[in-house]
Amino acid sequence: MERVIVTIEASMEGTVDNFLLMRHRDVEYLKEALVTDDFERMMEIAKDLSEEGRFYVFDFISSIGTKLYAAASEKNKLAAEICVDLFGWYMTRIRTEVFGE
Repeated sequence: MERVIVTIEASMEGTVDNFLLMRHRDVEYLKEALVTDDFERMMEIAKDLSEEGRFYVFDFISSIGTKLYAAASEKNKLAAEICVDLFGWYMTRIRTEVFGE
């Protein structure tokens, strides 16, 4: 399985681990929102992904959040499904590596 390796500083390890744990939860919430066509919930999560991804310098997460927000605001289910699938793919492959270890 292809891995996405993100190198982080030791001082950020716990914070980044918690951030990623919450993003795994978001994948599940987004899948539920897709089933129920809850575009408002998708927009809320997408906004968080965009902002927090930028804050933690996870550009892919931020980019997916931006694209998902646009899809959900247009109620474009196919585009939203693609975004959620890509986000889920990314989250199953991401691994952190502590700088200097």
